[in-house]
Amino acid sequence: MNRFDASLLWNSVADDSADDSCELEEPASYGTFDESCDESDGECSSVLQSAPAGETFFVPLSYEPNYRYPLIVWLHSDGFNENQVCHVMPHVSTRNYLGVGVRGTQAIDAAGHRFDWHSSSAAMDVAQRRVLHAVRAATSKYSVHPDRIVLAGYQRGGTMAMQIAMRNPEMFAAAISLGGTLGRVGGATIDLDQLRQRRLPMLWQWSIQGDHYSQETLVKEIQFVMNVRSQIEIRQYRNDDEMNTVVLSDLNQWVMDHVVGGAPVAKINPWDSSPTSFSEN
Repeated sequence: MNRFDASLLWNSVADDSADDSCELEEPASYGTFDESCDESDGECSSVLQSAPAGETFFVPLSYEPNYRYPLIVWLHSDGFNENQVCHVMPHVSTRNYLGVGVRGTQAIDAAGHRFDWHSSSAAMDVAQRRVLHAVRAATSKYSVHPDRIVLAGYQRGGTMAMQIAMRNPEMFAAAISLGGTLGRVGGATIDLDQLRQRRLPMLWQWSIQGDHYSQETLVKEIQFVMNVRSQIEIRQYRNDDEMNTVVLSDLNQWVMDHVVGGAPVAKINPWDSSPTSFSEN
């Protein structure tokens, strides 16, 4: 199956509930942008199970506490919540990584099931604090390799992942965006000199038939990351949505090659990327 069933996964937030594989904890103490959001911690195993929480942890099959795992910090798309990590990670890998999903900064329904990533400076500060708290929580609960922490996200979550990674380039081994732009590139909160020294590895995955795709914007953003000397790889797909099993399988291979294996990301120019269709994978 190349694609997820959106009606089953993305619209089933209200039906998410705790079960034996999920552990609920007391609310976390970091700041919130929307005071109606209650923060707590949840845990899920490497199956499609989750719990309403401010952070949700994905634990790989046959978890070995003596092995230091790469950690994928996942920022969900608008309209979902931190439990998206439990739908996504099994299609990345059921064994290679620990994962933690982080809740968006703005509630968009009265029940508190769905969240967006607000783009204001204050909300971005809150999002950054939530990501940093999630990393600390994951490293305190599980065996995490401190040099293999990857910040990734889908659509607006991908945009937020790039923004936070560029603010904190020394903290992350790589940043990955599925269909999310850079957002406010070159903003005052980004230390360009630090970015140039770090040469942060990045993976951008784009569906070229999606309504949100813009070749002009993409070229401008490539020029920016080349100016700050980031190591970037762009993969384009002949479909209309980045959330499919081919994209997530490519994400897994890229992280294993460049974060775990340490292979350098090839230097590119704005025209080096090439489309990939499902039939070629």
